[in-house]
Amino acid sequence: MRAKNKFIIDRLPKKFNEGMFWGNGRMGSLLYVEQNLACFAIDHEQLWETRDSWGEAPKGCFKDFIENPDKFFDGTYFNNEKKEVNYYRTKLPALSFSVEFAEEITGFYGELDYMTAASEIVFALHGGKKVHCTVYLDSNENLLKIKVDGAKFCIHASGWNMEAGNLSVLKKWGYPTYTTKQESSITHIHQPFSENGLAVLSACAQGTEVYVTIQAVMDKKEKNMDVLAGELEEKNRSLITHYQKEEEGYILKHKQSWADYWDEADITVPNERLQQAYDSEMYKIFSNERESGLPVTLQGIWNNDRRMPAWCGDLHNDMNVQACYWPVYKNNHGKLGAAYIDYYANTMPRLIERAEKLFGVPDAIHCPVMMAPGGYGAGGEWCFWNCLLEPELFVSTDFVWYYEFTGDDKRLESAIYPFLERVIHLYQEIAIQKEDGYLHIPFTNSPEVFKDGRMLIKDDATVVISTLHYLFDHMAEYAVKLKKDAARYEEFNKKLVPVVAGEKGYPLFPGEDLFESHRHFCQMFPVFPLGIDIHSDLAGRSLDAVIDKGYTEYASWSFPYLSIFASRCGRGNMAAMLLELYCQVFRSRNTFCANGDPNWCGVLRVADTNAGEPSDTFTLEAGFIMAAAMSEMFVHRSGHEVYLAYGIPKEWKTASCRQMVIEGGHKISMELENYRIKNVTVEAGKTEELKLHFADYGNFSDRENHELTGGTIYVDGGQSVAGGILPLKVEKGKVYRLAYSL
Repeated sequence: MRAKNKFIIDRLPKKFNEGMFWGNGRMGSLLYVEQNLACFAIDHEQLWETRDSWGEAPKGCFKDFIENPDKFFDGTYFNNEKKEVNYYRTKLPALSFSVEFAEEITGFYGELDYMTAASEIVFALHGGKKVHCTVYLDSNENLLKIKVDGAKFCIHASGWNMEAGNLSVLKKWGYPTYTTKQESSITHIHQPFSENGLAVLSACAQGTEVYVTIQAVMDKKEKNMDVLAGELEEKNRSLITHYQKEEEGYILKHKQSWADYWDEADITVPNERLQQAYDSEMYKIFSNERESGLPVTLQGIWNNDRRMPAWCGDLHNDMNVQACYWPVYKNNHGKLGAAYIDYYANTMPRLIERAEKLFGVPDAIHCPVMMAPGGYGAGGEWCFWNCLLEPELFVSTDFVWYYEFTGDDKRLESAIYPFLERVIHLYQEIAIQKEDGYLHIPFTNSPEVFKDGRMLIKDDATVVISTLHYLFDHMAEYAVKLKKDAARYEEFNKKLVPVVAGEKGYPLFPGEDLFESHRHFCQMFPVFPLGIDIHSDLAGRSLDAVIDKGYTEYASWSFPYLSIFASRCGRGNMAAMLLELYCQVFRSRNTFCANGDPNWCGVLRVADTNAGEPSDTFTLEAGFIMAAAMSEMFVHRSGHEVYLAYGIPKEWKTASCRQMVIEGGHKISMELENYRIKNVTVEAGKTEELKLHFADYGNFSDRENHELTGGTIYVDGGQSVAGGILPLKVEKGKVYRLAYSL
């Protein structure tokens, strides 16, 4: 297992996006400093506001939108009157914990060990004294351990300060003030929230050691709040007590958990900045995602304790959610995606209800763009964004990815197929047959293209049509596997209008090419994430059209996202450059993603939240794309074609990847040496025929096919194939070792 350089922060982390952070998928903590306080935000995945206050139904349905688009755009059909002040239904702030020293903190040095998820921190105090702290959050238990050496201290814990301006909305919502209960050496903080929620934060200091834990229940159901508080207190008390007595055993399990995680996959590159970024993002993934947890939200389990989460901190059902799972599947951690699949499958009753109310289609699924727990729309159940088509297609694509990468037959039958079946049913019912004989999908958008001051909405957006063809193809396969009727998918797929490319590649809509700098690139969905068309002239022309419009309207995550397209068009130098730009411009000091250009590097046009944002907000998805993009540089697949090292820049003399996963569950390991592929190992996830393309990344041939004219591939020291392309029939469970030389 490769040793990883420690992540170092050597300046005072005065803002929320500047300090060390820890997580275990359910509990998260983030450190910042205020005067003589070392402050820890203590977050829990269950801290959600869930009440519905926007009415039972929209003022207009999808049929009305199509017939009266002007009324759609002027807001006639949306419930915009806030019936009560608690209209957001959002992720909620973290609770607060702090260690207080007698003197002001004037200096800071922290090292985070990615291998063990533990940090060594030195606080310099006014007057010259230094305080040494060891901090880690247990990988398997909700417990933050802080060991303080070098100064006296006291601890404080609290709920939300609803008198503060940034949290005053919680007071308007009618939330009770937190209460404090002291029990021997343990302080319990009770913070009620939502209509039925309760969080209990417990902190204990004994000698030089501090233990902090949190439990939260989103819905107390029939329990009395006092009874629930007692139960949560007891859980916290029991955990702290047992941890103190059996700490060595807990630590061993904690370290083993992280060791097992890091052992599953890896990437090494000769670029210090990109290497550090890959390691930090993979650390974030296991800190935030677990098989039995909740899906990833915009800020994950690292929400501020002094302000409301940015953009509602919701589940954004577009690329923002998808991107948090691409590296999970690609980097051999597919099981971590199970929580996403299970959660959305469990929300089906609410999503079915949405589809019937908004579209008039029973037994179908519609997802809001901005989603709170249970399938409710955040920021307004029936607001403009949550009445748009398409979010369910983004979710469905990830459902397909999960199965294609993991082969989880149990979830295919219980969750994936039933979910996709209902999404497809929605589009089958709203499709319109036109004079050309094809079925068309009305009132679509290509997120988030605007024209003449409003979102551009037309029939048959490329992202919609290409994704539907992708879903129908896979559902026909899944139906056969599950012994269901595949013909209904095949027949509809034949009738659905095809995507027609133009001179500039894939259009936004039929006849509507990209006309401005744009951040989403959704017209290129066939290239990624669908993988229908890669390393083709069409893919290259589509990428050229994007580049031609410039970067000015991008967001931070656009850069690693675009890097993936570069790799899938064989442009390794471009792929690496875009990742370097992201790392240099868009990351806060602690590696979280800043939405815009906070350091005023001049890469983006400064406007609204897209650039120059001085706040301490951050999101996760861009960094996770970063990890996915680096795996794409090494290997990606389309159909039976597998492309090796097509995103590697010419300047990289050496690099390697270990157990990168492609569709079919095949694990690819590869070493690059002296600007060439040295060897490749394929661990077959299923039995099928593949065609491996070996890139001579130091000397590409023509852009259209990237095929080599020379070179020999040796398979296990026996068979040899010339030409840089190897047909390889693999059998599930077997390992194939390939050597390549020019």
